[in-house]
Amino acid sequence: MRKYNATDWDEVRKKFRNSIMAETSLISLAQNLDMEEWPISGEEEKPTKYIDFTWDELLMLPEIEGKTDRICQLVSILKETLAFDDPFGDMVAQVVEETASKENPILKTLSRLGIPHEFPLELAQFTSGTRAVCASEGINTIGEFANLGQQMATRVVLGGDFRNALNALTHGDEEGIGHFLPYRRGTSGLHLAEAIGLITATLSRPEQLSYGKFLGAKLANSDAGVTAVTKEQAAAFEASLRSKTLLAFGWFKDQRADLLKKMMDGISLERFFLVLNDPAREAIAIRLANSIMLPEMERRKVAANPVPVPAAKAAPAASAKPGAVKAEEKKGFWARLFGK
Repeated sequence: MRKYNATDWDEVRKKFRNSIMAETSLISLAQNLDMEEWPISGEEEKPTKYIDFTWDELLMLPEIEGKTDRICQLVSILKETLAFDDPFGDMVAQVVEETASKENPILKTLSRLGIPHEFPLELAQFTSGTRAVCASEGINTIGEFANLGQQMATRVVLGGDFRNALNALTHGDEEGIGHFLPYRRGTSGLHLAEAIGLITATLSRPEQLSYGKFLGAKLANSDAGVTAVTKEQAAAFEASLRSKTLLAFGWFKDQRADLLKKMMDGISLERFFLVLNDPAREAIAIRLANSIMLPEMERRKVAANPVPVPAAKAAPAASAKPGAVKAEEKKGFWARLFGK
């Protein structure tokens, strides 16, 4: 690893103050660059934790003190991220013009596989580093990602899932595409079941197993020893995944309608999500789908079988007016006695 000094640190930390990546996890940045993993975990482990310190102050931090390799690793991560980040400004302005002037193999792959160019990146499975890059450039769809990726590939050394996604799309690697898009190998288009499956994959693998066990998933013997999450943790997981699940159901409107019909006909969600081939993720996907589809099923049932409204009760007879005399009371005593 290259050795750095105070001058290198001052240069990189000042530039990084204006970077969109300043609030991104150092672990994510390192992973996206295919660099050695940042050894310290924790939500506070971001560039913003360090860039306000001078070189001498940095050397006195408990995380850095006496660990020369670690400070060099930090500088390397920030420098490589800047190299990855800086060219975007000029690049994006040229994307449309340059893409129109030559064929984009990534867009050709999307069209060949029936993948809509307007599919939202929010439903793609990317790391926070790649998401931050796309957000900084206003990239919201897989088609825009393909255009930007073609330009970046000639100017920037790419790493992590950004590179993997571009490689898979460029070469039509259907299995690789399925890692980040809800694509089913050997088919055309995107699929609701895989979209929900990718949403479950935003949880870490230990979280998937623990949550799946809570939901009753039949885990493999090697995973059976995990501890199930608590009821409170399960509720928190479901809440964290709900917004993307709603977005997925909103995007796949036709498949949602078809799934609702199947559920009304008695077909189970277990069968629908069998394509995920992962008991923990299947259980989570079923839970997420049920939370949205079951209330809709109930509304449909009520609409089809409305509860009859009870008929209004007959109004009580009007009471006699004060002072009124019955007809028979108007007759004399003898007439009433002999029925006349």
